[in-house]
Amino acid sequence: MTASFRAILLCLVGAGFVTCELGRQENPAGGALYARYCASCHGVTGRGDGPVAASLDPHPADLTHSNLELGDLIRRIDGRSATRPHGTSAMPVWGEVFNEELITEPKAREITRLRLQALAEHVRSLRATR
Repeated sequence: MTASFRAILLCLVGAGFVTCELGRQENPAGGALYARYCASCHGVTGRGDGPVAASLDPHPADLTHSNLELGDLIRRIDGRSATRPHGTSAMPVWGEVFNEELITEPKAREITRLRLQALAEHVRSLRATR
């Protein structure tokens, strides 16, 4: 089992144990995507303390300390064009995951782009939880 596949599996399994308070979010779509795909590793508040975080190496980033702008966040979450100067990332390549999930959809690329943007906007909103 590859490290990337293992990370995806842990995220998807762990997502069942994480809830997100969608009522208080400005971006409910991004919050729902975050709860499903990210919170199991990064934690509900983005501090890198999700239910599977302890089993991951490297440890998930604390997103509340991110200074990345929206475009950079989108590219980092997408992962398909990311340069990895220090080896591979344990984070799944969500752009590929979303495209695979939408393989039968005629607008898969557009939906993937919108998902990535919604996720990035939500991650950016986590800065306020510091």
